Amino acid sequence: MLTCKEASQLASKSMDAKLTWHERLGLWAHISMCGLCRRYVRDMKNFRNKLRKSGKLNVAPLSESVKLSSRSRERIKQAINKAITNSSDDHD
Repeated sequence: MLTCKEASQLASKSMDAKLTWHERLGLWAHISMCGLCRRYVRDMKNFRNKLRKSGKLNVAPLSESVKLSSRSRERIKQAINKAITNSSDDHD
């Protein structure tokens, strides 16, 4: 069974690429039992659809000058991992 972190990573991956049969099955099994991840997937799909409708989904990539520093990226990554861990603890 996938963890919430693995399920969220697969859900994100599915927005950009086709998942393998095994990945789709694992994600489906997880979200069928986990309401938070099911809501996350639904919200991501809704957000993506709204971006598509607004015409802002296919914007050009940002230049290097406006990207986050590696320190900022690491701080955000740690905050996300902490939130996922706390969310997973709530399910146990």
